[in-house]
Amino acid sequence: MPAKIITVFNQKGGAGKSTVSTNVAGTLGSRERKTLLVDLDPQATASISVGNAPDHRPFPASLANLSQVNKPEREIRKFVDDFDFIVIDCPPAIRSTAPSVALLISDLGLIPVGPSGGNLWAIEEAKKLGVYAQGLNPDLKLRAVANMDQNITIVRQVFKAAEQDEEIQMFKTRLGLRGAYKEAEVSGTTVLQIAGAKAAHKEINALVDEILQVLGEE
Repeated sequence: MPAKIITVFNQKGGAGKSTVSTNVAGTLGSRERKTLLVDLDPQATASISVGNAPDHRPFPASLANLSQVNKPEREIRKFVDDFDFIVIDCPPAIRSTAPSVALLISDLGLIPVGPSGGNLWAIEEAKKLGVYAQGLNPDLKLRAVANMDQNITIVRQVFKAAEQDEEIQMFKTRLGLRGAYKEAEVSGTTVLQIAGAKAAHKEINALVDEILQVLGEE
């Protein structure tokens, strides 16, 4: 069967797209699902992170940096028969057409929502982009995920408002603001390989479980 394609996108930067992309891809790979992480962001955060992995402990998913390719969707299609999942890390949609293109070949569009009021504007714009893509790709599903969750009133209010959106369902799982995610980024791994990060382990596994359920791949 061809790979299921997951595009992680948002209108703005700072919502944690690369954190979500690398950890979702790496977790799928750790579950023995053959997974490709595609980096479309010229900042190459995901590529730099994966490149930090030591030789004795390679990142559990393959990597393709296609940020300089004119038609990345054409290149991505070349991989669909070789992998179970392809996870695409996109640059901010406000600066790039990459998310629009990626969504047209995707099974799931995943919108990380960061803990600030500006993210409510961003999710509205991302939603417009996703809904437009659904008109051209009827199989596309859209979901949001709360990222960098904190027990702070304004953060709770932002996520509660996002949860009330009737058009874009938010996953039940929230990823916390935890040092383990930063540690994983600089060490070229996922939080699953960070000893003692039990809360982060539980979060990322729960998120991937929800993703698999939406894609019918439980």
